[in-house]
Amino acid sequence: RRRYTYTYIYIRQFIMMNKGDPFEHSLRLEVPFENSRQADVARKVLLPDPIMKPEDFHVRYSAQDSKLVCDFESVDERILRVGVNSVIESIKTIIETMDELC
Repeated sequence: RRRYTYTYIYIRQFIMMNKGDPFEHSLRLEVPFENSRQADVARKVLLPDPIMKPEDFHVRYSAQDSKLVCDFESVDERILRVGVNSVIESIKTIIETMDELC
């Protein structure tokens, strides 16, 4: 049985300081998968998750080739950290489930 290894999570952080924009902080998370189908399945699984305070935190999911891309925006660093941490935990569960089923 083949086990998938997802040890590389690429994080690129972009701090934006636009005075007129309430979402001053953003982060892009790119998670590589074995193929584009797995990345798209992960995206679809994450879509229904509700955001606790949509006025303070936004997240957009997309699948680009074999990567799941998560773009986060937040009003402050703490909310960004908490939101990103929650999504990473969900991605971890998705990957573990894929490993068990494949």
